[in-house]
Amino acid sequence: APPSDAVGTPVESKGHNELLNEFHTALMEDPLFLEVLQGANAAPAEEGAPDGTKVLLFFQAIIAGSDFQPLQQTEEGWEATLEGAINVQALEAVMNGATTEATAKVVGALGPLLSACGSSMRSAEPARIVHSLEVLCIVLRAMQQKQVSFAAFLQATGGEGRGEQFMRMLISDTSRVLLRDGKKHFCMTLALKFLNVLATSFHDAEAWGGKLCVWLREGGVISALKTAVSKSRRFRHCLSLDSVVLVVSVGLSPPAAGASTDPLEDPEDMKAMLEAVSVLSDVSVQRLLQAVHRKTFAVEGFLTSKKIVPTEPKELKLLLSENGPIHGGQLCYVTGACLALYYLAIHHPRPYLLAFSQARTGRRDAPPDTAPPDEGEGAPDALDALPPAFSSTITLLSLLLDYPQEDTVDHAKLVLLSILPLVEDQDLLPSLCVPKKGAYKVFARDCEPDKWGLSVRNEESKAPVSVLVRILLTFLSANMKLALEVDLYNIAFTIMHRLLCYYKNFGAGEEMAFDWKEFVMVSLRVLSYVSREAVWKAGAQPAIAQLATQVAGILNLFLVYGATMLPGDEGYPFVCYEIGRVGANKVFQRLLDLASADGKESPVQEELRLLITAADHINAVVETWHLETPNLVSPSRADVLAVVASAHLSLQLPNRQDLLNFENFVEAPPYAALSKSRSDVLLSLFCRHIHVFPPPSGAAPPAPAAP
Repeated sequence: APPSDAVGTPVESKGHNELLNEFHTALMEDPLFLEVLQGANAAPAEEGAPDGTKVLLFFQAIIAGSDFQPLQQTEEGWEATLEGAINVQALEAVMNGATTEATAKVVGALGPLLSACGSSMRSAEPARIVHSLEVLCIVLRAMQQKQVSFAAFLQATGGEGRGEQFMRMLISDTSRVLLRDGKKHFCMTLALKFLNVLATSFHDAEAWGGKLCVWLREGGVISALKTAVSKSRRFRHCLSLDSVVLVVSVGLSPPAAGASTDPLEDPEDMKAMLEAVSVLSDVSVQRLLQAVHRKTFAVEGFLTSKKIVPTEPKELKLLLSENGPIHGGQLCYVTGACLALYYLAIHHPRPYLLAFSQARTGRRDAPPDTAPPDEGEGAPDALDALPPAFSSTITLLSLLLDYPQEDTVDHAKLVLLSILPLVEDQDLLPSLCVPKKGAYKVFARDCEPDKWGLSVRNEESKAPVSVLVRILLTFLSANMKLALEVDLYNIAFTIMHRLLCYYKNFGAGEEMAFDWKEFVMVSLRVLSYVSREAVWKAGAQPAIAQLATQVAGILNLFLVYGATMLPGDEGYPFVCYEIGRVGANKVFQRLLDLASADGKESPVQEELRLLITAADHINAVVETWHLETPNLVSPSRADVLAVVASAHLSLQLPNRQDLLNFENFVEAPPYAALSKSRSDVLLSLFCRHIHVFPPPSGAAPPAPAAP
């Protein structure tokens, strides 16, 4: 995917590709990685050298039920065997072909080998570590696919008590591997893959999924991962999906009683995580924008490889289906990006906001010469730049809100909620309201596709808030339908309310960074639409009433405080004129009747009564003026605005300080349930569509040419 060059990206557009190439080059120079690629084509072990093929023979013998007594070894014998290369593809094939009963039988016989894998993780020899991780990943993935209980694994390692002790030690040792020399890319990558296998393989088995995540958290996994991500830009650019999945799966799992929070409190660590999320968001955007093209490329790739041609129409249909590997892999990236943004923003708001503030001011906790630069380090952040995740999020949000349905609705909710803490911070908002150099990329259907085939519009030198509000207003205007996405509308209007409160409380004399007139018009259109009986009854209660309350409250905020916060002499009369016009059409009264149908008093009624009173007063003054000027047949808008300008002077409005008050967002049970459900989806997709090992050389179809 072409890397983003939007505002906030700390390196040039070629930076990501350079890091990726360096990462791949380092892998191709690693003999342990080449072992996996060579597979069955690898040279046989020399006489007297450790022979890893014994592991494969051992598995085959157990499944076949043959006499494998000569292959049984002590833990020390297996440790020596693990120094030799293992045919990963052959071992995976054996386990994939095994039945559930055979898989359980294999696991039950692996006690000494698993113990050898555990002790090898503390070895100084990378070969033993890598081969141990290969065995562990293959066994655990096979257990997940064949639905063998994790209890069988614990039983093989000494029973539940000793098995838990073994797993905790194994997790701690693997975490330490993440902190080793960053040049050993395959060893570190495989360690991360193994931790993800643990976190994702048994997530739907409630008892074991929860226990494993507790063990992962207490084993220092998040602490080790954030250190690895912070130290190496290669790591966060090239292993962004694996890093995000691990953080989310462990971070969103219920903590054990008395457990401390995840160690993501350092703004510098948060910046590194946000950079990994920005890479994931960029990939998600590219995959979403080119979904049709990607399917075409993939089919071409499959058809040009005679080894795996899907000749049956049924196979081709599965390949391109919503449950197929193409769509599933794409959904994995999008879900991971959205869920990671939500998790970082809502569960770690303080470092999240500090990461934005320090990027804005250019502050650093340590002088630049106190630590050696990472390989491939790009140019430092611009002093007024935001973390790269923000610009990537803007592009992703514009795409999600274009046509929200099914999964896209939940993804859009998560992204919008991750933006809420930014617009609730009065210290950060000033930097979001001033223009930035560069361009935000925003999806737009009316744009000609660029050289990559993407329909995006560059928002040049705009304030971040301006671009954000433009996306929200486009969504609010284009998605009024009977089955209204009420939750999305509520979150969007919540963001808009926070911005208005900032301008009223702290932005005296500032011109608003967005088109407030269009916002007033959209708000009135939403109320007019909701006032239809069919829409009101189709909307889920109390969400539809909450939406009406919020929109009416925003209009009242304009009404009560607009005279002092809106620019120009015609700003406030414009608001009064539009409220009077909509009130004359009985929109507010219809909505009040619907809200009062149950005979109970509710907040929406108070807001609507104020709008009705103001509209009636304005319309009465205009009507009186009409009667006093009978010769004026068709008054101009300017004439009417002049009358409205005088009418508001006699309008008696209450002091509504409550309109400017709000409580910062705190995760409520419905949103906690949303993040949990999307987390389950992410982990399921990761298990089904993301492979632990690369295919052997010559087995993969040729990759489609990059655009």
